[in-house]
Amino acid sequence: MEKLFEKQMKENKEVSVEILNKMNNKEYFNGDVIEISDVVLYAMLVGDVIEKDGEIPELPLKLIQLNKKHFHLFEKEKFQDEIPKLKLKS
Repeated sequence: MEKLFEKQMKENKEVSVEILNKMNNKEYFNGDVIEISDVVLYAMLVGDVIEKDGEIPELPLKLIQLNKKHFHLFEKEKFQDEIPKLKLKS
């Protein structure tokens, strides 16, 4: 999982008091509070496919904030872009 976030872990700054004060969302995807010195990472959380009669199925994606300590909660999705796509482990 660290390989997926290698670029973000190198380039994203640690959260400082100044950065934290400017952040609108001060929580990770699961409600944990973002703390000083954390390195906030970003991923697309892949939800279940929504199928409607006669329409192309939608693959819902949600941008989430996470931290290295959350890696155990996810598995990698098959396709990758600049921002990693993850799904919650079943």
